[in-house]
Amino acid sequence: MNIQDIFEALEDDSKNSGLGIICGELEFQGYLVAIDGQPVNSTGFYNNEYPHLEQQTEPFSFTLYNKGEIEQEFILEFIDYHEIILKRKPI
Repeated sequence: MNIQDIFEALEDDSKNSGLGIICGELEFQGYLVAIDGQPVNSTGFYNNEYPHLEQQTEPFSFTLYNKGEIEQEFILEFIDYHEIILKRKPI
């Protein structure tokens, strides 16, 4: 996962859903994405299919899949509009 590309994508698009932007960038990098155990995609965020996630104020648990296998897991927290903190998911 290229973290810098995520930060740049958020910076470049100040109008759309932060979660949608992040998912779109991760999809571009070749991953399937699950947030809090739910498979999601960027189109779903732009079509308002995940309002419960958009309204969530607690950190998100991301799981990235590559070729059907879990490749990475991390915690993402919004600290401001399009400003995030990424943390390693506790084991």
